[in-house]
Amino acid sequence: MIKFSELIVGIVFFSAMTVLGYYTIIRGEIFDNKEFYYATAIFEDVEGLSIGAKILVNGVESGTVSTIELMHDSKVLVRMRFFRVFTLYENYKITLKNQSALGGRVIVINPGTREIDGQVSYTVAGMDNLTGKTIGDPLTKLSEVIDENREEIKDTIKNINEFSKKINKGDGTIAKLVNTDSLHKETEGLLKELRDTVEDAREQAPVTSFIRAALTAF
Repeated sequence: MIKFSELIVGIVFFSAMTVLGYYTIIRGEIFDNKEFYYATAIFEDVEGLSIGAKILVNGVESGTVSTIELMHDSKVLVRMRFFRVFTLYENYKITLKNQSALGGRVIVINPGTREIDGQVSYTVAGMDNLTGKTIGDPLTKLSEVIDENREEIKDTIKNINEFSKKINKGDGTIAKLVNTDSLHKETEGLLKELRDTVEDAREQAPVTSFIRAALTAF
């Protein structure tokens, strides 16, 4: 009987510790004195965004993504939970983009300003159905472009390889220019002639000035 009681106590203890660990470590909501409020934003797409993703307001972490829902018109409604209070003006910007070059999506909010170049903006009437913009993952876009133009890229690489082989073999005008030193010698000769011309002009400058002065006197 004593062993059975100890077993029950152990089960209750570990159950309580599991629940406590879940809320304190995973959810972080027990003993959290933060006051939350919610807003929603509509995006064309939210590629890579996940529940719990950070929301930054002017670079300051201010909330997390609460839910993500696909709407009837195929747009995406994102519910955001904030623990920092800020003022949102009509010239706000909400952008979904990569948190770093390594990935990880984050929502960045520029709440806007009261006045820009003499143009006054007012605070938004509500925090529902705000307009969001998605900046695609550059690595994903690059892979899509490569995949769409795979054959053209292969042909381009093939042409470059053939061109390199011709240069190495000395075939063609460009290959001859690259593999022989005639162009280098001709360039040196041209530069020498240019220097000589400049020197002659400098030497003749006093004579020219004298002739001009004499003609001016008459």
